[in-house]
Amino acid sequence: MDTIVVILLSITYSLIIGIIFAQALLTAPVVFKVLDNETASKFLRRIFPRYYLIIFLFCLLAVLISYLFLERSFLIMAAINSSLAFIGYIIIPMTNSARDRSWDRLFTFFHRLSVYITISIFIFSITEIVRISLA
Repeated sequence: MDTIVVILLSITYSLIIGIIFAQALLTAPVVFKVLDNETASKFLRRIFPRYYLIIFLFCLLAVLISYLFLERSFLIMAAINSSLAFIGYIIIPMTNSARDRSWDRLFTFFHRLSVYITISIFIFSITEIVRISLA
């Protein structure tokens, strides 16, 4: 495997991990402590579409790199990550709508789904960095 390919793919997955880490450990816990509920809601509704979109774009970059330079298993994992990020992006309006209509069970479902998606992307990205370094 070419060194430049390893570096590019490692950087791509590292950026994904960094974005998730920053959101989960820096932004999210502080929002509700610093902002009132209405302002926090407006802030999060602006952040999350951008959050999933940037993760999706980095995942697409991983797909491209994997497709052009690596074996199929790397492509499959990058495609799974991309699909998860896309699903996270498209469920945002449904999550917001459920919250606005006080459909608590549906909101909880979509919220948990987005958390599981984020955790999965995080774990898969770490896994891919390890696989790249061992290949």
